[in-house]
Amino acid sequence: MLNTDRPLLLVIVATLLVKLLIAHFLPMTGDEAYFIVWGKHPDFGFYDHTPMAGWFLTAMLAVSDAEVWLRLPQILTTTFIGWAIYLLLRRQHEDVAVMAASLYLLAPINVLGVMMTTDTPLLLFSFLSALGFYLAQRHDQLGWYLFSGLFLGLAFFSKFFAGLLGVAYFIYLLLFVRRGMRPWLGLLVVVAGTLPFIGLNLWWNYTHCWNNYLFNLMNRTSSSQFSYTLPLKYLATLLYLVTPPLIWYLGKHGRQIPALLRGDRFGVFLGLFLIPYGLFFILSFWVSIGLHWLLSFYPFVFLGIASLFSIQQLRRSLYFMLPFTVLHVILFIVVLALSPGLFKNNENTYKDLVYGMYAGEIASRIGEYKPEYLLATDSYTESALLSYAAREHVVVMGVGSHHARQDDQLTDFRQLDGKNILVLSYYDNARTYAPFFESTEARTLTVEGATFYYVLGKNFNYQAYRKGVIEKIMQRYYQIPEDLPVGQCYMFERYGRP
Repeated sequence: MLNTDRPLLLVIVATLLVKLLIAHFLPMTGDEAYFIVWGKHPDFGFYDHTPMAGWFLTAMLAVSDAEVWLRLPQILTTTFIGWAIYLLLRRQHEDVAVMAASLYLLAPINVLGVMMTTDTPLLLFSFLSALGFYLAQRHDQLGWYLFSGLFLGLAFFSKFFAGLLGVAYFIYLLLFVRRGMRPWLGLLVVVAGTLPFIGLNLWWNYTHCWNNYLFNLMNRTSSSQFSYTLPLKYLATLLYLVTPPLIWYLGKHGRQIPALLRGDRFGVFLGLFLIPYGLFFILSFWVSIGLHWLLSFYPFVFLGIASLFSIQQLRRSLYFMLPFTVLHVILFIVVLALSPGLFKNNENTYKDLVYGMYAGEIASRIGEYKPEYLLATDSYTESALLSYAAREHVVVMGVGSHHARQDDQLTDFRQLDGKNILVLSYYDNARTYAPFFESTEARTLTVEGATFYYVLGKNFNYQAYRKGVIEKIMQRYYQIPEDLPVGQCYMFERYGRP
């Protein structure tokens, strides 16, 4: 942080402290607990995503599994990017650099977004890839294109959305760069940098039931339909994320944007913001665009506005952003302090919060049945949270959903034949599990006024479970298209083809 402007240094330190405090008090979330399962079983891929988030957590878990420690990569990534925005801009104008970096650092999504997810490495490596692409435009050196491609490959190894950044590079060169064939040769170098990661992902899918393909392109999109309302939801999300002042001033400077995209040194970043967000708008007619989908392209708007907004406009944007974020922090503190009781009128939400906030107590109370019974739940999220709280693997039983099916790889039900299993659930599912055990006993567990149910199942019957549950799973989630060659598939090897 040497030679950093004092007001910016104050923003960096203040936001870093707030993020650390939030990370300390925020209970472990279901998504984070699920990714921790990845971290405990490192591989070149996982059921729903490429492996980088798991690798980050494998490294962090080697030291500690404390919440703050595991969230540190996300906390430091947004701080690093804010500082990098300042370093990139300060030679052009010190005050502009300070305000643009402060706007990014103070954005509510960066102050409150301390959870460690697949978006953490995606955000980091997408930013570094875009930095390489920017430097390639500045210096016209193939080495910077290679730098961009390698980090784009690492971003792809974090989440498939990284591919959209590569599409943005292509569209930007096509529309706004006129320098003969040299940039297109550079783009080929970018692609070459990503090929080792793409190849490794294809190999992993070839040997793992084409999991990523089935999840991302078939199982999760089977219900997509054209909608006129989803784009409105997307635009509202965009307004919230970018904030009204920035949207307003971008609109005011609309006529200047094409020239800036072609001629300004930071125009490339504005292009890498506008192009993906524009493509997301088109996609929003069929798919609900989640807020987290937008985050890896979010830093680019703060670099792009540096040559577009006046000092006064940047200052006014800051005047909005600071109280806007303080309000978010206050609301977060109030909701966290009053939870879960604040949501007692909503049974499902209340149970979710109790389960997440008191997973340790739940694990302790059903832990009295160990080692006579293996622990299981009927939900991937619930099993992941209980695994984190109990510090042991918790099996997932039942068909489940198309999300988060990593336990299909981890649990071989053939090996559980004849075992006693405790199955925890939000609902009374005793009759559901009765056919799969020699005998079952239903009991309840009340925590903070929320009632959970568990079944004590004796002598698990694998063959009955295979017929009643696994065959449904195979038919629903492991229908690999015939034109895809299959090297290996753990589900086929254990249970036969559907």
